[in-house]
Amino acid sequence: MTRFFYQLGKTAGPALRKAKWLWSATTAPEAESIAAEQAAGADLAQVVRQQRRLCADSDVLELLNATGKTLLRRVRDKRRTFEFICLAGDKPEAFCLPGGFVFVSRAMIDLCDRNADQLAFVLSHEIAHILQGHAMQRMISGAVLSGVGRAGAVRYTAAAGVLRTLGIEFLTKAYSRQQECDADEMGLRLAMAAGFSGQAAIGVFEKLAALERPNGTLKYFATHPEAQERITALRRLLDQRQKRLQSGHGTST
Repeated sequence: MTRFFYQLGKTAGPALRKAKWLWSATTAPEAESIAAEQAAGADLAQVVRQQRRLCADSDVLELLNATGKTLLRRVRDKRRTFEFICLAGDKPEAFCLPGGFVFVSRAMIDLCDRNADQLAFVLSHEIAHILQGHAMQRMISGAVLSGVGRAGAVRYTAAAGVLRTLGIEFLTKAYSRQQECDADEMGLRLAMAAGFSGQAAIGVFEKLAALERPNGTLKYFATHPEAQERITALRRLLDQRQKRLQSGHGTST
């Protein structure tokens, strides 16, 4: 895995190196940092696009983009841009890259029964990782920096070979437990602010957990906080919000 991050750092090349510098410089203008993050993410997203087959189902893409646009109307920082990309394949997954690139598999959308409320939480969780800086922190930390520090010309072939061997599982298991929980909370608030059902978030985790039961085919929570832990936290947040609304002190996100 260390070798993978080294190659990924080489792939992003100058874009990721510049983004790392700007994130480390406390005096760097925030707008410039955001632009550098977007450029680095675009380089990395190109590698994913090269190695993964994209979904071409117009109905699925319409649902994905419509749900994403509804969420983005509630994102306060309009300097950031986002793109939602649907992957083909039979594995439910969702992940993001720095700069606003959100990938979700058709299998994940189908797992959500193509329900906009459940899909909204999946997307808002990934949006939260980007807005909270988790996606960028992952790319510029640890072994990635060793690759960035030695990066030469921008080439995609090296990282593409590693991606072909290892897949892109690193994108879904590199966050800390606290980062996942923070993204759950912010994602829930964002989805509800956009008019989606908060209860739908619980439904997503229940479905993912069901796939992990004996004889199940998914090992999602092997690298994420346990489903029940996250469901309990989401229910607590929903209860707190309901109490605020009943007391007349509801707040917007």
